Amino acid sequence: MAGQRRKATLQDIADIVGMSRMSISRILNGKQQTSPEQEERIREAIAATGYRLNRAARALRQGSILPTIGLVVPAFADPACAAMAEAVAEVADEHGALLVVVRAGGEAVAIRAGVDALISRNVDGVLLCGPSPDIDGWAEDADRPVVAMAAASASRDELVASARSAAGELFALIDGGR
Repeated sequence: MAGQRRKATLQDIADIVGMSRMSISRILNGKQQTSPEQEERIREAIAATGYRLNRAARALRQGSILPTIGLVVPAFADPACAAMAEAVAEVADEHGALLVVVRAGGEAVAIRAGVDALISRNVDGVLLCGPSPDIDGWAEDADRPVVAMAAASASRDELVASARSAAGELFALIDGGR
């Protein structure tokens, strides 16, 4: 496509700073020390180029797997689910995981379709926001953890705490299966 910029690479940063790509990598990964001035030059080069770390590539190089979890919500505009989704996103970030969100409406058939869509994309586990009939059957069919979060009328703080707890439970189940 005309006019589309390519992604900045570590080599671009290295060229700007006048260091090797490997040295830049080691510095960014905390495996090599450098002067505060050099660190500032690296930060400036990163800002100037828009360089972004590719977590998936890093995970592959390290032989680890970047976890991915799914979240099924009935509606994006639902304040309870929005608060819970934000809390789940924070927990996913803490675990270095990717969060994929599916809007499925409130009907059981649509919720099940959302779960199936996430499973077909090979997520490691699924969280459901709101009432989820027959979750036990779904979890068994899914062959991976499925955890429901009740979005009952509660305070925002209670919803966030519930979502953080459910997400933590999901990650514990995922980690137990690895």
